[in-house]
Amino acid sequence: MNSKNAVLTALLLFFITLEVLIALDYVSKQKDMREQRVSVYSVIIELQNQLGYVGLIHNFKNAILRPNDSDYRVDAFENFRKANIQLDKLEVQGALILGQLKMQAVRDMLVAYKERLSLLPALTEKNMSISEVDHYLRYDDEPSHIEIKSVADNIAILLEAQMSDLLHSSLKFGFIVLVALLFTLIAIIHFFFKDQQNALKQSNMLNIKMEGHKVDMARSQAILLSMMEDVEKERRQATKLNKQLVNKNKEMEQFIYTVSHDLKSPLVTISAFSHKLQLELVNTLTEKQSYRLSRIIENVDNMERVLSDLLDLSRIVQQAIATSAINVKQIVEQQCAVLEEGILEANVTINIAENLHSVNANERLMSEGLLNLLSNAIRYQDPAIPLVIDIFTSQTKLSTTIHVKDNGIGIDSKYHALIFGIFEKLSATKGTGVGLTIVKTIMDKHNGKVLLASKLGEGCCFSLEFPNEAKSNNKIVSEN
Repeated sequence: MNSKNAVLTALLLFFITLEVLIALDYVSKQKDMREQRVSVYSVIIELQNQLGYVGLIHNFKNAILRPNDSDYRVDAFENFRKANIQLDKLEVQGALILGQLKMQAVRDMLVAYKERLSLLPALTEKNMSISEVDHYLRYDDEPSHIEIKSVADNIAILLEAQMSDLLHSSLKFGFIVLVALLFTLIAIIHFFFKDQQNALKQSNMLNIKMEGHKVDMARSQAILLSMMEDVEKERRQATKLNKQLVNKNKEMEQFIYTVSHDLKSPLVTISAFSHKLQLELVNTLTEKQSYRLSRIIENVDNMERVLSDLLDLSRIVQQAIATSAINVKQIVEQQCAVLEEGILEANVTINIAENLHSVNANERLMSEGLLNLLSNAIRYQDPAIPLVIDIFTSQTKLSTTIHVKDNGIGIDSKYHALIFGIFEKLSATKGTGVGLTIVKTIMDKHNGKVLLASKLGEGCCFSLEFPNEAKSNNKIVSEN
């Protein structure tokens, strides 16, 4: 593994670790907020008990009705003391949530009841009737109960808002980290395949040269010794490069296995936390939050599919593929983002038509095909004019076609069939000559076609024709 891939792999593991830490941080903060809510509600309930009809009010009324029984008056003073303690706790804890809390109505009520309890013995000694004492000491405590209920409601609302804000920020940051993780994985794949394709190109060129030397040797016996030396030299070089290629393939397989193995555990962790959050918060998530959490789960599942299909794609072998209805505009925008540096450097204008038709395809393979077509358009642009790429779709009853049209150098019609062969290139422009072969292979897997309309000097229009299939999220397309 070269240093560039090592750095990208380290970034990949960093983003996975960060994703797990975000989930753990959310669970921890959510637990703290729940404990805070339970503590505040416990204080409110205890305050209501000390004030209510099993506490201060109850004992106060019984002290009036039964003046000879001093226990009710003693109990009422005890309720007053405990209520003051709970009120102090509520104002302190409530201030942490509401910012500031002063429950004046409740304090006024407690002071009023204490004063009336103090007056009760004197009124009883004046031989006032119970009705007269009750009328004289009567106090409207309804504002205090309304104040307690209002504070409890406000605390509940603010705690719910804080829980929602915590969830929203955790989901948002988690989604951003997941996107960064996916782009890092794509970069790893891109650099690794680029190295392999260069080795394949060099090996093929040396094999062609060796065959040419053999032909020359057969035609000219006079220079047999010289040609044999050249052939032996080229053979040794080819053998060396072929050995390097075999080692490269083994290294690639080992790399893919290592990445897949190292990602398996953290991916399972991310998936488990995401599903757990989805189950725990099913009744509290907003629509946007539910969508973002679903996107996290969907992207984790997508990464697992990418890892399992990676080896098959690297060897370009025949395989069954899962297809679904794909948003073409979204895929095009993603690939443009991948090529952003090259697009800016080449001053490319990309026009994406509105209301692009969806196609029934494998998202990863279709993305790879579009990436190759966009890369080719940039690579073979006409240096004399600014490059413009138009992307649009057309549809019939049988098929849906994606068109990628440019105003580049174009391709002579006599080469139209040739360019889809592996390692076939029409110029010395930087490239491996495998891109259009990959595009054709991808379309064969979809039972579709790749079409070309082009003239030399008039640009190209590549068309990816996908057959219309019955809508299904898990349809399997097999090879013919």
